[in-house]
Amino acid sequence: MRLTEERIDILGRSIADRLLDEELVDLEIDESRFVFLIQNLILRDLKVEGEIDEEATLFIRKNRPNLEEGSTEWEVEMERKKEEFSIARGYVSY
Repeated sequence: MRLTEERIDILGRSIADRLLDEELVDLEIDESRFVFLIQNLILRDLKVEGEIDEEATLFIRKNRPNLEEGSTEWEVEMERKKEEFSIARGYVSY
């Protein structure tokens, strides 16, 4: 995972605060529960990204064993496979 638990907590709190401050949401649940839900969404998103990264890496290692990891060609292939696997899962990364 690319973010620490502490960073996820901070991001979740910041997002919730901004949504509430700008009155973009009308809470019918406790604010702490709202923050918790946002943090869980962040965690799930990071988990999916991690799974896609792992799937793409395994695919390249198996099907393109001559590519040197970290090379430009590896990175291009990695991005292509990540996009392909993301589309297959219906996942949109930003």
